[in-house]
Amino acid sequence: MTGWLGGIGFANPLALWALLALPAIWWLLRAVPPAPHSVRFAPYRLLLRLSQRRQQSARTPWWLVLLRLALAATLILAVAGPRLSAPRDTAAASGDGALLVIVDDGFAAAANWPAISAALQHTLTGAAGRPVIIAPTAPRAAPPSLTPMNARQATRQAAAMQPVALPPARPALLERLRKLKVKPAAIVWLSDGIDHGAAADFMAGLGKLGAPVTVHVPKRRPAVLLPPKSDQGALIARLRRAAASGPQTVRVTLRAANDRPLAVAEARFKAAAREAEAVFRLPAALRNEAAVITLSGPPHAGGVWLLDERFKRKSVLVISGETRGRGQPLLSPAYYVTRALAPLAGVREAEGLAALDDHLTPALSMLVLADVGRLDATRRAAIARWVKQGGLLLRFAGPRLANAADRTLLPVTLRAGGRQLGAALSWGTPQHIGGFSEHSPFAALTPDPQVRVTRQVLAEPGAELEGRVWARLADGTPLITARRDGRGLIVLFHVTASPLWSNLPLSGLFVRLLKRLLDLAPPARIAPATGDPAAATDPALPLAPLKSLDGFGRLIPPPADAMPLKPARFASQRPTPRHPAGLYAKGGHTRALNIGHAAMTYRALAVPAAFARAGYAPRPARDLAPRLFIAAAVLFALDLLAMLWLSRAAWPSRRAATAASLVALALLWPAAPLPAAEKPANDDTRWLQFALRASTETRLAYVLTGNREVDAISRAGLRGLSEQLTARTSVEPGAPMAIDIERDEIGFFPLIYWPVLPDAKRLSPQAVAKLDMFLKNGGTILFDTRDAPDAAISPDGLTPARRALRRLLADLDIPPLQPVPKRHVLTRSFYLLRDFPGRFNGAPLWVEATSSGREQRRLSTGNADGVSAILITGNDFAGAWAVADSGRPLLPVVPGGELQREYARRAGINIVMYALTGNYKGDQVHIPAILQRLGQ
Repeated sequence: MTGWLGGIGFANPLALWALLALPAIWWLLRAVPPAPHSVRFAPYRLLLRLSQRRQQSARTPWWLVLLRLALAATLILAVAGPRLSAPRDTAAASGDGALLVIVDDGFAAAANWPAISAALQHTLTGAAGRPVIIAPTAPRAAPPSLTPMNARQATRQAAAMQPVALPPARPALLERLRKLKVKPAAIVWLSDGIDHGAAADFMAGLGKLGAPVTVHVPKRRPAVLLPPKSDQGALIARLRRAAASGPQTVRVTLRAANDRPLAVAEARFKAAAREAEAVFRLPAALRNEAAVITLSGPPHAGGVWLLDERFKRKSVLVISGETRGRGQPLLSPAYYVTRALAPLAGVREAEGLAALDDHLTPALSMLVLADVGRLDATRRAAIARWVKQGGLLLRFAGPRLANAADRTLLPVTLRAGGRQLGAALSWGTPQHIGGFSEHSPFAALTPDPQVRVTRQVLAEPGAELEGRVWARLADGTPLITARRDGRGLIVLFHVTASPLWSNLPLSGLFVRLLKRLLDLAPPARIAPATGDPAAATDPALPLAPLKSLDGFGRLIPPPADAMPLKPARFASQRPTPRHPAGLYAKGGHTRALNIGHAAMTYRALAVPAAFARAGYAPRPARDLAPRLFIAAAVLFALDLLAMLWLSRAAWPSRRAATAASLVALALLWPAAPLPAAEKPANDDTRWLQFALRASTETRLAYVLTGNREVDAISRAGLRGLSEQLTARTSVEPGAPMAIDIERDEIGFFPLIYWPVLPDAKRLSPQAVAKLDMFLKNGGTILFDTRDAPDAAISPDGLTPARRALRRLLADLDIPPLQPVPKRHVLTRSFYLLRDFPGRFNGAPLWVEATSSGREQRRLSTGNADGVSAILITGNDFAGAWAVADSGRPLLPVVPGGELQREYARRAGINIVMYALTGNYKGDQVHIPAILQRLGQ
């Protein structure tokens, strides 16, 4: 009975104070009627002889008092909103001995941590009066003591517990449990539902402790990320789930270092599969920004994979034998190689062979030697060692290589001199590319018929030549040859990297060939972007902890006892308390240590039949208020019937009395509230529908203000602007969308129109963070106070709408603003404009301030693409753009009429093109044409 009453709670507990009024109600109900007055009446003697046929009590009948008190108490309890929560069946509710509570607090528990934490608190509440031992399974540098404590102390310890980014160490905990001085009378295991290895031995050991065991298992188990891989330029995320429980789709997100999503892919588990893959195919520029892979669903460290520089870009060193590269870059072979590889990798061009002394390390993915003929013995040996360790050496022919005496570090033996048009061993006409070998990485490429070769270096015939040729000319002579050397690769183009011997470097095929070769290059062990390369690659120098993952997959400062880790140990190292999962740094370079690895054990926990099994999902609380209201209605009907009974003398007949009672009961019955049917949660469905609608087409958006008239004008204005964009430009936006700035995701929209009303409220911290992220990651917001006429007559220019705008922007990181300069990109992003009118004219259009009016010298650090994230006007743009369904303008434009409306439309088109295309028109190549158009 006590456990049942302990499950009752109240939604409005203050209403229970009304129960104190029950004694007063009881006193009022039992009040004695007023005493009768004595009056002398002469015929009294005659009345004495009459028999008394009806008696009336001086007090209210006791049963009626109880009935009305019950009615009052029932109404008070119903208003208090009682709810009955059924207690969980755990071992904590029975017995007097010590209770052992084992808590899985590793990375997999984080996905269900709210349920695990609630179950732990509930278990401790039920264990009041008995000693409790809390035993976390995650390893720690200093394991907590397993000493019994009272329920209050255990509750404080439980409140401080958080999951850690480590797998549980259950065997080590079992050894400590076997040494307990106080043997437990009952064991409750709050598990994460995962067998991380040796779970069967752990449960067998628990069974030998001689106490009944209850195992809580979550209904859902999270998937984990395994080491990703690269294939043909794609980044492939690999997932593993605990059990093959039918088809399942998991959304995987690739994020930048600032948590900005770069791409989203889906991993689809087949019905009987436990592993799946999600493929990201991104431009190199975006892939190089990738810093982390995350899984959808509840956060946990196993669903986060940190990407270090090995997964970002490959490093290339280009050295040319041509000495005219600086003054005449078009004559330098390094120029064409650098331009082709720069979008795909980190390319460094060196002026001489001395650069090999500093950069020929495992951090280098590819070394390009363009017409380098002579190599001294020391550097030749260093290159050979580097290639054998896995490097890719790419060489281009040229006059120096053709006449060099040193023919080492080449895939084939070369003939002296070479072959050219019009000389010995020459062709009558320039040669085309004949084709690519089937065993080469170029097999899927199509030769460019426009490529002509006028000179090449020839390979000596031999038995091994056929297997080393990757590309041939039309006459069958080698164009590209390659051979393996240890774990590395040596590739030779038999022509120059400049147009001296062929026009191959001028073709798109040249870029595709180099891209295929770059895919063969190994990832840098620690990419040499910044810092000291020698320090970064010295195996004797360990990497110090930089950031650590917590159990929920968030990067936090490393613990004070975290230890450095040597580079050679990263391949086999698993996270431990001394070496936590996270980022490690050395010499300005980082290396990631993650939870997942290919050999990890991760399967569903199999609970033996000898153990009691329970879940975490709490039973739904029953709302008792509707039942109490029904009971109060019944009691009220009974009270009415009692009143009719006590006043039965007034009844016309017994049948009429019965009819009156039934009518009263029928009238009261509908008054009792019935339990409301719970509506299924539809937040996820609504978000998905919103996201699909916003992302399937390019759309403009406007912020809902709560004012129907203003919102209707915003919608009509953006619809009119979208129609103008479709008619005049290549942009074909979909219908504009309304957004709630507090609730909706805004990252789908390139431009948001925000009409500011005088009564606009300050933004919540969540909305401020959302807007700050949107503005700093390429989004643009156009604030329109629509108050240009009022601002013109205001003494200080501050209208109520502008004061409201200050409130909105108070918590945002807003850079300095200025009116649009004359040479700003906005004035020429599509139309050539001098002013930006709307429905009104007179208020300037404000943009982010720049040091010279050019976006290249921006002041805002969040303005990464040179586009002002903030635009502010008071000219009511939407009012000028707004059109009815018939296409006619909705509002008049003053003072310029329809000509001003035309310029307002052009201003809107310029703003949209500016938000979509950035500052590309700021390039000086457009200036002559623009000046000619302006007549300057």
